[in-house]
Amino acid sequence: MQKRGGPLPSDKKSSLRLVAVAWPFIAIIVTQAILATFSLQMVTSLRSYVSGESMWSKGQHDAIYFLSRYIDTTDSSYLERHRQALSVPLGDHDARMALEANPPDHQMAAEGFLRGGNHPDDIPGLIWLFENFSWFSYMSAAIEDWRNAEVTLFQMEALADEMARAALVQPWQRREWAMRLDAINDQVTPLTHAFSNSLGQGTRFVQTSLLIANLAIAALFVALTLWRLNSFLRHRRSIEHELSWQATHDALTKLPNRASFEREVERALADGSATALLFADLDQFKVVNDSGGHAAGDQLLCALAERLPGLLGPGALLARLGGDEFGVLLHTGSVDEGLITAHQLRRAIGELPFVWNDQHFTVSASIGFVRLDRTVGSLATALRAADIACYMAKEKGRNRVHVYSPDDAEQAEMAGNIGWVQRLQRALDRDSFVLYAQDIVPLSRKAEDEHCEILVRLADHGDLIGPGRFIPAAERFGLMPQLDRWVVRHALRTIAGRIALDHLPHRRTYAINLSGPAVGDESFLPFLKAEFAATGVPPQLICFEITETSAVANLERAAAFITALRGIGCKFALDDFGAGMSSFHYLKRLPVDYLKIDGGFVKGMQRDSTDRAVVETINHLGHVTGIKTVAEFVETADVLAALEAIGVDYAQGYFMGIPKPFVAEVAVVERLSA
Repeated sequence: MQKRGGPLPSDKKSSLRLVAVAWPFIAIIVTQAILATFSLQMVTSLRSYVSGESMWSKGQHDAIYFLSRYIDTTDSSYLERHRQALSVPLGDHDARMALEANPPDHQMAAEGFLRGGNHPDDIPGLIWLFENFSWFSYMSAAIEDWRNAEVTLFQMEALADEMARAALVQPWQRREWAMRLDAINDQVTPLTHAFSNSLGQGTRFVQTSLLIANLAIAALFVALTLWRLNSFLRHRRSIEHELSWQATHDALTKLPNRASFEREVERALADGSATALLFADLDQFKVVNDSGGHAAGDQLLCALAERLPGLLGPGALLARLGGDEFGVLLHTGSVDEGLITAHQLRRAIGELPFVWNDQHFTVSASIGFVRLDRTVGSLATALRAADIACYMAKEKGRNRVHVYSPDDAEQAEMAGNIGWVQRLQRALDRDSFVLYAQDIVPLSRKAEDEHCEILVRLADHGDLIGPGRFIPAAERFGLMPQLDRWVVRHALRTIAGRIALDHLPHRRTYAINLSGPAVGDESFLPFLKAEFAATGVPPQLICFEITETSAVANLERAAAFITALRGIGCKFALDDFGAGMSSFHYLKRLPVDYLKIDGGFVKGMQRDSTDRAVVETINHLGHVTGIKTVAEFVETADVLAALEAIGVDYAQGYFMGIPKPFVAEVAVVERLSA
């Protein structure tokens, strides 16, 4: 049930908007229909009166004529025909008297009009017009003429009665009757003409008035239509302007958006009107968002958007490129003046007093500066250079301006990493990664379960790219949590598919690598639990591998993360163990199941006694603490024999088997070929 005072449903809102737009048209159409109906009724009734007046006048003249013939011939048939002719105007007289009575007698009026020779279908209109418009000047005058003309009716009726009573008509009587009839005739003619003229004038006036009224309504309808159409066009132009503005501006800060900014940069490169291009990225924006919420971050962006244009002046274009990144296109001054403007911009951002809920925030920005000279030939080149310069400003300590130089080797490396970031993001969006698995072979009876490590590759234009080429860029630019999520999600789904296809108890352990940022991400643990629940994979089958350096970097967080997942059945391996020997004393604080001995020691253990000693020490340490050991990078039979002699539990490397595609169907293939 809709609460009182709550918003209206969308269909009701649409209906109300439709009514608001359409009601004037509906009102005019209804008015036009009513006026047309009224006009038709009025014209029909007037036509009936004109027709009735014609019969009324004819009846009077016929009565005079037949009375005259009776005087001439004393033929009683003419007297009868006189009475028949006179009954027509007398019937109209009775009808008028019935309508003027109080109250009006409609039945008698109808009978009177019927005797007056009127058509039965016209009688309701005669009554309606008399009752409702007898006050009207023309109608009132016509009725008065009608009333005056009726005097002659009674005179003729009296004369006819006198003639009928005469037993023997004398010549002098006929002369007297003829004189009296001529007098009546002289009186009737002007009265009937007056009645006819009054009725005609009234009819013409009413018809003209109704025509004018109909034309006025039609003109009003046209005017309203034109007004509404003009209003619609104005509203449409307003909407088009608003949409155009929204397409080129940022909704939050009201600054030009990235698309608009890029068009201006491209135009400036074409005509050579710009001096420099700046990218400014806020350094501690995430802190503001995490501490004060997105409302605080939005308020900070709006404050900058309001303050910075005044600082930059009319010769600069400021735009919000997305997130906490701003772009500036400088049109005036030299390159040196542009650099001064960039530093002023950095200082202005740093001096912005930003307070949210009594909490003071320090704001700073890393700014990349690009000279727009002949070396910058395209929009893509300019934007890429500004992006690289902005990243370099952050890498060198933030809150600084870095000037792009195409000959800088460090910038070239950064450009390569940025390129990887774009490729990785595109691969995450398109699911362009693939999973491989490499067996981890047991070397002792204590390690009987099957074991494999799940690895990730990037499928790019038909090539498979190993993690060594893209993981550093993913780590540098914060993409590892996304990549770890992709690997976990697809690995668990594949394992679920293997279990469903195999129909046998699954004893294999699947090792999945996790990065340090993923372990430190508070949302990652709920994500893992949700994926276990969604896929139905038993946690006992999964061993998560984290590197020794990432675990030691945030020991408390790593220990809590490991404990939480081991609590639901997962295993853990400490990868690349031995790379930092000073961290041995941390081992007892990390509840892991496996130690993976760093491959650098394993590969050289046959040639270097120190490497062999390290492998022996790590293996002994693991066994003392109840942890199984895994040797990585086993590439020869001699190394494998040495590991067996030392007592290492598992071996992994190309000598044991190369990585193979990790898909659900492999389980069936392996079972059939066993």
